[in-house]
Amino acid sequence: MSNTLSTAQKDTKAQHIATAAGELFTQQAFADISVADIAQHAGVAKGTLFNYYHTKENIFMTLLLNGYQRYFVTLNATFRDDPVHTAQQLKERLLAETSHLVTDHATLVRLNALRGPVLEPHADREQTLAGRQALYAANLALGQTLATQLPGLSVTAASHLFVSQSAIISGLMNLTGLDRFNRTALETDFPAFQINLETEARQTFGYYLDGILQEELHANSKRS
Repeated sequence: MSNTLSTAQKDTKAQHIATAAGELFTQQAFADISVADIAQHAGVAKGTLFNYYHTKENIFMTLLLNGYQRYFVTLNATFRDDPVHTAQQLKERLLAETSHLVTDHATLVRLNALRGPVLEPHADREQTLAGRQALYAANLALGQTLATQLPGLSVTAASHLFVSQSAIISGLMNLTGLDRFNRTALETDFPAFQINLETEARQTFGYYLDGILQEELHANSKRS
């Protein structure tokens, strides 16, 4: 009997390994998780794991890109089912989604904060590119939906809203860690670094939305 797996079976196995890594990440820091830990949690041999992912970082990069892709697809469906008609409605929905990301997708935003400095240098280029292409398509589709609902808002600007949202959350997450070193509190007190991530993210993104939506809609209204 042949042990060769079909493409669908390989995809299922790869997803199973990534899911196991994600489960560990909900309980431990990235640095504390080894490839051996992931293989054991997934119930596969370490050598088998390397048939699907060359590095630990590549597993978590896959989790990040696939996770955000699914999030954008779901959010797009939500906006299609319940459209917005004004800039204020869009702002309120996006701020609610910011809270949703921080509170209900904590693993995703933690991974996103690791992307540039930790994951990307050791992730597989081809797998990362494929993941980014799928993510870009989902982001673009979401932007197209919003641009259709809010005349004057370009697809590019609408799609970029979520890039800025992501950058704001990741930046604030890194800021909140300045009162600690290697997850240990420093003896010196730094009250300015002790922030509420959800509150600060909503406030900062809200300021950004006020400016960009006003600028974008005003500029397009003058051209039309």
